[in-house]
Amino acid sequence: MSRFVNQRVIITGAAAGLGQVIASAFAREGADIAVLDFQAADETRALVEQAGRRCQVFRCDVRDEHAVNEAVSAAARFFDQRVDVLVNNAGFNGHYNLVKDMPLAQWRETLDINLTGTMLVTRAVLPLMIAAKRGAIVTTASNVARRGLPLRADYVCSKWALLGLTQTLALENAEHGIRVNAVCPGPVEGERIKDVMAHHATKEGKSIEQVRREWEAAAPMNRFVTPEEVASTMMFLASTDSSAMTGQALNVTGGFLMT
Repeated sequence: MSRFVNQRVIITGAAAGLGQVIASAFAREGADIAVLDFQAADETRALVEQAGRRCQVFRCDVRDEHAVNEAVSAAARFFDQRVDVLVNNAGFNGHYNLVKDMPLAQWRETLDINLTGTMLVTRAVLPLMIAAKRGAIVTTASNVARRGLPLRADYVCSKWALLGLTQTLALENAEHGIRVNAVCPGPVEGERIKDVMAHHATKEGKSIEQVRREWEAAAPMNRFVTPEEVASTMMFLASTDSSAMTGQALNVTGGFLMT
């Protein structure tokens, strides 16, 4: 199945981890990829090119308005002024504090990356999609976009806000043929979740394995999800398979969330 043959896809935060898996998955289904990341993404580029597709990496910090605008402009030139899909995947785990102990600088840092960064990239891409009268935008939210989580107020609030941004963008851009959706993953296997569990273990006075067992037990499927499972849902939302869906947020949590 090749749902994205010759389509142009911008993916933020794709130098490693989930974003890299998403980039590789889109490439295997025929897409050319532009990566926006503050890190080098040589491995991601190699994976895309191994799939026989073009890839270019544009270094930028999504918090920096000027850098975002420059990177999106460069990606547009690479793509001959057409972007079919935007995947907003860049994100930050946030800090680990009770609200009463939260430094304002930490709060702002998390929201600047997760929320404002998503807005800035989307804002820069929208004129290209509006001109083409088509496009799909998919954002990586989180299971905590629908629930609270102690010690993670900055992260939780940034992800809740992403769902509000998703719905607003969907309403504003449906008339232009642009669909906007989100994915709410549970814990995703990989290095990032190991770091998150380590911080929770330290703060909660538990072992990392104890934290993992508790989180796995919270899902009926009794496991974490894989990056490939999240990527598959991303591609569904970006493809014509979901042509009647906009403003939606799909849970990929092993059953942990069911509404």
